[in-house]
Amino acid sequence: MIRRQAVRPFALQDIIRKEQESVMDKNALRKNWAKDCLPAVFALLLSGLYSIVDGLFIGRAVGDAGLAAVNIAWPLPAFVTAVGVGSGMGGSILYSNCRGMGEGEKSSKIYGQTVTLLIVEGLFITGVLYCLYPQMLRILGASGDVSVKAGDYSEVIILGAVFQTVGTGIIPILRNRGRALGAVAGMSAGMLVNLVLNYILIFRFGLGVRGAALGTVAAQLVTALTGFFLIYGKGEEPLKLTLDRKTAVHILRTGASAFGLSLAPSLILVFTNQRCLQYGGGAAVACYAVISYITFPVQYILTGIGDGSQPLMSYYCGGDRMEELAYIRSTGERFAAAAGLLLALLVYAVKPVIPDVFGLSKRSAAYFDTGMTVSSTAFFVMGPVKFHIAYMNSVLRIKDASRLIYGETLIAMPVLLFILPEIWGINGVWAAFPAGQLVMLLIFNICFTRRKSRLNTAVVRCGR
Repeated sequence: MIRRQAVRPFALQDIIRKEQESVMDKNALRKNWAKDCLPAVFALLLSGLYSIVDGLFIGRAVGDAGLAAVNIAWPLPAFVTAVGVGSGMGGSILYSNCRGMGEGEKSSKIYGQTVTLLIVEGLFITGVLYCLYPQMLRILGASGDVSVKAGDYSEVIILGAVFQTVGTGIIPILRNRGRALGAVAGMSAGMLVNLVLNYILIFRFGLGVRGAALGTVAAQLVTALTGFFLIYGKGEEPLKLTLDRKTAVHILRTGASAFGLSLAPSLILVFTNQRCLQYGGGAAVACYAVISYITFPVQYILTGIGDGSQPLMSYYCGGDRMEELAYIRSTGERFAAAAGLLLALLVYAVKPVIPDVFGLSKRSAAYFDTGMTVSSTAFFVMGPVKFHIAYMNSVLRIKDASRLIYGETLIAMPVLLFILPEIWGINGVWAAFPAGQLVMLLIFNICFTRRKSRLNTAVVRCGR
């Protein structure tokens, strides 16, 4: 029997109470899955809405130049966010896996070291990127007025990097400590702060893209503070800020695929921006910025289905409960596929009003209809792809997940962005996104489903 920890009851501990049941209770499994998954989807939706809020205010206050500047600079803040997501998810997966094995003391140590690692990473990133960001923006293609605005945005984001690594990293920690609704509360508080400050700083004080960056940093600070209050304001176990090299490396390795999954859209954005500049100029870049503001939240939502399923999948993996693990996996896969279909239809329905809402110029809007239509077809297959990656992370199949993520980002998408525009021009740029998702789904089916029977049996001991 697993020894219970003196912490607040939550979804995973409800499962512990059924440890001795010989028959799997599918209704209970679905209920506990929904408790974790649905709040995670909503929290990730709020995270994706950050970019939409920034885009709405910047587009109306600054215009195409502001949209293009933030789009070109986006890989820098995206890298900061990805570091927080990767370390937070890596530590959280290990935390739940240890709990599933009944190693409560070890799981508590992993939690404390994850928080410490997030703080150290944020401080380190600030020092390094602050020295390098002007050169990096030039490499990313910023020039003229766009370069000035991109620099203003990046400088603020980099100086607040520690708030962003902790703010994004605390969300998976909250979910794995049974506070899925707390994660939603933290994201909601941050979203409200971002919305209010964007309006005040951009429109009232005229700070432009710098005001948007200040709103983002402040929002992440509020999310981090809310998370710490929810954990420590209730008298739970004290936080011990310690860090040893072996555990830090283990957390980083486990979170490597989550880091890549978070950063991949922004790396792809770099390649796409270059091709947009080549085949459509600044107007195409501004158009793609708005397309990104729509596709990023959709990717966050679909990623949230896997992230919300992760605590239970990691817990069952740690306890070698393969029947329950397989059921949660199949439930999540079906839900991800259905969500992708519904989101594609929703985006297609609201597409006509999007250019006016974001303040696109007529020249940029001319590209939008085709670009958004083609891009949204990716959602049909993106849901299963994102969930497969989350599953492999949860059961500590980190190498397999990393092959999919980095294969798409560093091989498939660059190749597609090189070939397709040569054939179809700017329409080939838009087509590369859904083509990349289809390639990833095919690779998963070819390379990994051959091992499906082993993934759902005790032959594969969840990466151990």
